[in-house]
Amino acid sequence: MAHDREIRTLTGRFERWALPRMAARLPLWVTPDVLTSAGIAAAMVGGLGFVLAGRTGALAWLHLTSLALVAHWAADSLDGTLARQRRIERPRYGTFVDHTSDAISAWLLLGGLAASGLVRPWLALAALAGYLSHFGFAFVVATARGVLRLAPTGGLGPTELRLVVIAACTAVWATGNPAWPLAGAMWTLFDGLVAGAAVILVLTWLVAAARERAELARLDPTPNGDPPEASGEQTTPGRAPDRPA
Repeated sequence: MAHDREIRTLTGRFERWALPRMAARLPLWVTPDVLTSAGIAAAMVGGLGFVLAGRTGALAWLHLTSLALVAHWAADSLDGTLARQRRIERPRYGTFVDHTSDAISAWLLLGGLAASGLVRPWLALAALAGYLSHFGFAFVVATARGVLRLAPTGGLGPTELRLVVIAACTAVWATGNPAWPLAGAMWTLFDGLVAGAAVILVLTWLVAAARERAELARLDPTPNGDPPEASGEQTTPGRAPDRPA
C-alpha cells in the first residue's frame, strides 16, 4: 500500500531543491533499482571502513565510512526521485524495496561498527535497536494514518543521522579516540558518542509513540455503544433475536 509522505526534516528544503536537479543529470542506464543496489553497496563499504579503522588502528579509515555515507545518501535519496521524474513509479514494489534496503543498510553499517572494536558491541547494537524502533514506528503510524512521516520528532531524519555519524567519525579521527575511566572500565570517545546516540534514539521513539497514542486516542475515541439489553430484544444462547415477519 502506497502512503503519502510527510517530510519534516531539517534538510528537507535543501533536498527538495537539490534531488530533482541531480536526478535530471543521471544517464539513462541509471535506474531506481541500480541506485538502490548502489546504496546497499555503499553501506557495506561504510561498515568495512569501521572494521578497518578498528582492526588496523588507522583511524583514517573512518574517512572511508564518511564518504560511503555521502554515497549512500545520494543513492538512497535519488531512487524514488528518479522514478517520479521519469514517471516509472511502482508504488508497492518501490516501497518494499526502498525500505527493505534501508533496514539492510542499517545492519551493515552498525554491524560493522559492532565488529570493529572501536566501541563496545552492545552499544552499537543498542543504537541499531533505537534506529529500527523509529523505523518500525514510522510504518505503524503509516498504517494507522495513511501518512509516512519522516523525522516525527526533532527534525532528525535519515539525512541528519548520516551527518551525525560523519561528525562522530571526524571527531574520533581528529582526537585519536581518547579513553577515560568510568565505573571501573575504560570508555572511549566513540563509546560515549554511540551510547548518547542510542539513548536519544530510544527516548525520542518513546516520546513520539506516547504523543501519537494520545493523538490517535483523540481522533479515534471509544464508541459509545449501547448494551444488547437497550435494544429491547431478548436473545437466548444459540438463537437469533426475533424479528417481525
